[in-house]
Amino acid sequence: MRFSILFVCLSILAAPLAAQVSTLVGPFEGSEYKGQFTAEFEQVTVLVDDGEGYAPRRIEGEERSTIIEAPEDNSQLEVVRNFELALERGGFTTLFNRPIVRSAPNNSDMVVGLRPWIRELEALNTPRAYPDEDGGTGRIQLDNIYRFPDHYLAAERQVDGVETVFALTFNAQRGLYLMEEVTRVVMSEDGVSISEAQMLSDMDAEGKAGLYGVQFDVGSAVLRPSSESSIDVIASVLRDRPGRVYVVGHTSDTGSFELNMRLSAERAQAIIDALGVDYGIDTSRLQAAGVGPVAPLASNKNEPGRQLNRRVELVERLEE
Repeated sequence: MRFSILFVCLSILAAPLAAQVSTLVGPFEGSEYKGQFTAEFEQVTVLVDDGEGYAPRRIEGEERSTIIEAPEDNSQLEVVRNFELALERGGFTTLFNRPIVRSAPNNSDMVVGLRPWIRELEALNTPRAYPDEDGGTGRIQLDNIYRFPDHYLAAERQVDGVETVFALTFNAQRGLYLMEEVTRVVMSEDGVSISEAQMLSDMDAEGKAGLYGVQFDVGSAVLRPSSESSIDVIASVLRDRPGRVYVVGHTSDTGSFELNMRLSAERAQAIIDALGVDYGIDTSRLQAAGVGPVAPLASNKNEPGRQLNRRVELVERLEE
């Protein structure tokens, strides 16, 4: 059996589109790209083997989901076996790996029971319609994959502080498969956020302090509930340190420049609004600013760098 899956930050197809984002796990050799959905921050659900059957697992991070058409001359088994081998060689641990048969005695076989769960994943995860290779004029429906899938595979790995979760859903009848890939930086709490004492120290020494862990709904300035602990720290710093402050939003360099500039400013203002409404902070002390991707701390070419660049900074503002 030939080894036909690619791992790397390389173009994953022979003739990739300009808008296509490369993935760590590439497609089976000879496959054709049909559509892709990407999100800077999203929640994706995969199935894991819990020893008794299967259970959902949710992971939040940067998402890249790609619809692929398999080569006509290669069977489902060959494609799946190649993915299994590639994932093993790439250091992945299998979370779930099962065929999904269409019938079985008494309809009691576990793999038959998987089918409704796979359909549930369609509702829980990314939008059902993906932009196609013509730039969005047509739509590729995930129904083509999810309605009667034949195999589901999920795996994960952690390398250099980055967790990657990969899922493959294969529909042999349609000759299509869906690759879902989510990455996130896995660090200790001190590596992702920052304490009030550290922020005050940084403000005194450098006139600014960075904070991680402030999260928003994808493509919007709506704060996620998971941001509460980070906003708590900002409020504490502002209570302990008088004076005026710029609240500056930063993004990675994924997505358009115009969108990143707009969102970073809107998100900075959303933080100020939350500080005023929920914490009683005098917002006249605060000025929102968004600089998008133009002041990175690290390279945007890899996920750890992008995670470092997505931050909020408090910057000391001189009195007029």
